[in-house]
Amino acid sequence: MRVFGELETVVMARLWALGGHATVREVLEQIQQDREIAYTTVLSTMENLHRKGHLTREREGKAYRYRTALSHAEHTAGLMREALSSGGRDTEAVLTHFVGDMNETELAGLRDVIRRRAEGRADGDGSGTSRR
Repeated sequence: MRVFGELETVVMARLWALGGHATVREVLEQIQQDREIAYTTVLSTMENLHRKGHLTREREGKAYRYRTALSHAEHTAGLMREALSSGGRDTEAVLTHFVGDMNETELAGLRDVIRRRAEGRADGDGSGTSRR
């Protein structure tokens, strides 16, 4: 799992906010609400993300519609798994600190996920389906 560069992070965030798929023009319009950026900059960033396997694409007229390979939740979970794995033998200590920083709402959510997993319903988003 790879942490994205600065502009890649912005593009991926906009794609996830747009439901996980968009054209370069749609992403450009979203980013331009916050800052000036050229179409070619967004295009090359999205092409790089496609080349690296983070985006897929389908022809839509003369343009491409790009889709995220993973949902935001799946990507974040991968980063968390990587961080947890890098804890080595201190996995329990890492989890203790992570859970210790959670607020009550987050703890309730964690308890719910653990309960669903114990019941054999460990879907990633609570919908019962997976994107993969």
